[in-house]
Amino acid sequence: MTIGKIQVNTFDVITFVGMAITLFTSILNLIQNKKGLYINNITRYRVTWINTLRVQISTLKELSNITNLYVITREGVDKVAYRRELEKVVSLIKMHLNFCGQLDNKLILKVEELKCIINSYLLMHYFRNIIKSINSDDEIENKFNEAIDVISEKKVLDELLNIARNTKNIKNTISIKNLSLLDLRYKIKAEYNNNTELIICAVKESEYVIQRWEYKIEKINKEIDEIVQIYLKSEWSRCKKETRLWPFSRYNEEKAIKRLEKEYKAQAKK
Repeated sequence: MTIGKIQVNTFDVITFVGMAITLFTSILNLIQNKKGLYINNITRYRVTWINTLRVQISTLKELSNITNLYVITREGVDKVAYRRELEKVVSLIKMHLNFCGQLDNKLILKVEELKCIINSYLLMHYFRNIIKSINSDDEIENKFNEAIDVISEKKVLDELLNIARNTKNIKNTISIKNLSLLDLRYKIKAEYNNNTELIICAVKESEYVIQRWEYKIEKINKEIDEIVQIYLKSEWSRCKKETRLWPFSRYNEEKAIKRLEKEYKAQAKK
């Protein structure tokens, strides 16, 4: 074979082409093997991570079950241990999630909201129980002030402030957003001003607040169910997609989430 003015042996050309193809194939296989090994490791850890998250969400669901909360709110039950466990589970869930992710951030907000309302629910029960257990007017005034000092959730203090102002037909123009707990407690004590009748009225009204929060807890739990199921399905889809060869390994998260949300809502209507 002649290439220009150079005489080349056909066998040499075939050998060179064969070596080039072999080298190219070897490099390609090496790249694919490394990529495959990396994907397999990531997928394995992701499966472990998904299973861990599932267990943590299951624990949160158990803690936030209304029937379980009925037991916790009884007198003599250790609420501190329960609240510590709730805080621990919520923190673990948040640490497992990516705050930049669409569904992750949505789930973090819902879990935080659930923790806040459960703590408020327990503290409102505490307030109601401690006042109902007192018969003397002087003791009611003292116990009321003690209970207000113990309450550490603004949501509860805001409700008690609203009850006092609504009972006295005062338009509520106070914004608690920028108030510290200390300032808010001071305002509540000043609003009730050791008025026994007003305190007893607050105890009665607290029943309706508790019922409203029970409904809210169940509602948030259902919303968490929806987010988690879509989230886990999305992650499994990502795992399966990323194990494929390029360009079939590309995963459009936003598109997948929208599709899964439609499927979930359609299934829920059946």
